[in-house]
Amino acid sequence: GAMLAAAGLQLRHALRAQWRASGPAFVGAAERSGPRALRARLAATATQEKNDQKQEQKQGKQAKPTVQEEALKITPRAEDYNQWYVDVIDRADLVDDAPVRGCKILRPAGFAIWENIQRLLDPKFKRLSVENAYFPLLIPVSFLAKEAAHVEGFATECAVVTHHRLRSVQVAGKNGETTSSVEVDPDSELADPYVVRPTSETVVWHMYGKWIKSYRDLPMRMNQWVNVMRWERRTKPFLRSAEFLWQEGHTAHATKEEAEAQAREILDVYVWLAQEQLGLPLFPGRKSDRERFAGADETYTIEALAQNGMAIQAGTSHFLGQNFAKAFDVQYQTEETGDFKYVWATSWGVSTRLIGATIMAHSDDTGLVLPPAVAAIQVVIVALFHKKAETQNAIFEAAKALRDTVEAQGIRVHVDDRVGLKPGLKYFEWERKGVPLRIELGARDLENGVGMAKRRTGGDKFQVSLSDAATEVPQALDSVRLALRERSEALKERLTTRIGSRAEFDARLEASEIGMMLVPWGGDSDDEEKLQEDTGVTLRCYPFEQDPLPEGQACPLTGKPARIWALFAKSY
Repeated sequence: GAMLAAAGLQLRHALRAQWRASGPAFVGAAERSGPRALRARLAATATQEKNDQKQEQKQGKQAKPTVQEEALKITPRAEDYNQWYVDVIDRADLVDDAPVRGCKILRPAGFAIWENIQRLLDPKFKRLSVENAYFPLLIPVSFLAKEAAHVEGFATECAVVTHHRLRSVQVAGKNGETTSSVEVDPDSELADPYVVRPTSETVVWHMYGKWIKSYRDLPMRMNQWVNVMRWERRTKPFLRSAEFLWQEGHTAHATKEEAEAQAREILDVYVWLAQEQLGLPLFPGRKSDRERFAGADETYTIEALAQNGMAIQAGTSHFLGQNFAKAFDVQYQTEETGDFKYVWATSWGVSTRLIGATIMAHSDDTGLVLPPAVAAIQVVIVALFHKKAETQNAIFEAAKALRDTVEAQGIRVHVDDRVGLKPGLKYFEWERKGVPLRIELGARDLENGVGMAKRRTGGDKFQVSLSDAATEVPQALDSVRLALRERSEALKERLTTRIGSRAEFDARLEASEIGMMLVPWGGDSDDEEKLQEDTGVTLRCYPFEQDPLPEGQACPLTGKPARIWALFAKSY
């Protein structure tokens, strides 16, 4: 309607311009019809001009965004990628600021994503004979001192508890009155301070030392779903915050081979989650000596790629060797000889960083895009308005029946039956919040026995049979998952560059989207450090998939003989 009105307005402008240009010829023709006809034509033209001006003003007012629209506006990625990321999270109601520096409150929509990650991972862990447990939030500082390399990696990020109580005090005001307050009681200082859990290896291995005595106690496999605190200087929602949620697994084994296999097996689970369920552009591999976890012999990682070409460490699994076993004297008596040997260890974890990686990989300028596996609401059914109460009730009942049918397939469904809100506003809201599939249900749809569906990943609307929704809706959701996988593979291919010279490396650093740079690497930890200082890039991993190096290949960044392919990128 607005387009037709605008077209009519343009046509009248054109005719009026023609009349003004012809001037006397037009007036002369009108005068031959008589003065009354002339006055009538002129009056009609003036009235139409006034009406057109009012319509133009009205259209101009409509074009201006409302306060609500301004509040929901999302900065385009091309304009400011970092602000876009913050806007997407805010407009989808995922987090809010906490009254604690560096911390965020996960709102229901944000926490639901983490809950769904738990639902995916926990059964996988249990199939590997991993049991859930819980270890204390507070860890004695003396425990961290037992593993020097480990504590060095977290020392600057630890929040320390030094006192165990407060006391009431009276504070004098400006006008002489007193008010009640509280302060730390100086007499409550702890002899052995605590750190707020940055990770739990030390307390876990303290307890493993009590629980493991014989080969019969092995392997011991435990996991916990908890919060941790690392006092980050710079924070970013989901990717880096002072407090975050994660799972951390800890296992003890009789042999090195068994522990190494466990670490790789867990990484395979993470690859399944991140690549198959979340659809991330993923690079599994092994960390360099400089980048590995503090206290580990090897760290295996999954590195995700954001749309702006930056890398995100999305999960890690560590082979700890016997470092913690020796630090906490965890030995077992062997079956064969009765001798005592130190156990071999692993630890592994993913956190809410996975949510940030998912947002950065899939979302667009409209808002959040989520893989169906972790979306709080997988399908929204929008019941359309009808002026007849009887028909409206029939639409509502059909929407509820469709919800029950789809929910019976284990799918999370919401019915939007709000009245007094235009359909377009509803559609925009659910797109902004990342619901993978929308089904519209109106009177005509009921007559035809269908709902009109739309995928969040785009494409034309399509029909879903109400009688066969139990089959067609899961298929539609899986097509969303596959579409995200295809996009990620395309992004991965576009933003991965094989580097053959320092000039190619430097040229890539000037690109707006640097991406992953695959380098035939021959450097050491000192070379890595210098490269990071000079360019800001880090060695993300040695990918598991390794093509043969050409004979005599030199490292283009150090000039040393190349020994392995390495991925470099700037990272969050």
